[in-house]
Amino acid sequence: MTQLVFPVIDPFADGHVERSARFVKGNRIELGRRWAETGPVAAVIGCNPSDAGEDRDDPTCLWWTKWFREAGFAAYRAANLYPFISSSPKECRQRADWLNNGPDWYARDAIGDNLVELCKITAAVDRVFVCWGAIAWDDGWVDQVLEEIACEGGNPALWCWGFNIDGSPKHPMARGRHRIPAGQKALLWRAPG
Repeated sequence: MTQLVFPVIDPFADGHVERSARFVKGNRIELGRRWAETGPVAAVIGCNPSDAGEDRDDPTCLWWTKWFREAGFAAYRAANLYPFISSSPKECRQRADWLNNGPDWYARDAIGDNLVELCKITAAVDRVFVCWGAIAWDDGWVDQVLEEIACEGGNPALWCWGFNIDGSPKHPMARGRHRIPAGQKALLWRAPG
């Protein structure tokens, strides 16, 4: 009798990337990309999400995938200060100003729920990167998010790829002389403690 031998198939061979996304009531809570079975996983925090999802990449997530892969990570999980999908920071800002926008209790609850999920994500990874750029206008909210991450996730170091003039972490799609080169080394943005 001949015994059948099946080849071992590596699901991540040939550059395959496993894509995932989690949306709640039209807001994106998390975007994930994985290209290796084992290895460190990063979290990356932006300002407001694009419409990239499980079936679609955007320039930012393509940049992250390339950078994290070359830096030896197996995957990343992306979240944002605000969950509102928009290519316009102005539109996101308007939604985030929930108290003066109606008030919009749905937006308030979405921001709160997003913060809970953001804390879970950052607590479950090996390294946390920040890249909301200069468009994160509400320093009080940024401080609250950072405080919650520290409480829930054991106060991780926060890494970035560069600094804006105001000290905020650069976004990978910054333009002109502010653009981050593909081979940029990770920089410590905020030490734990």
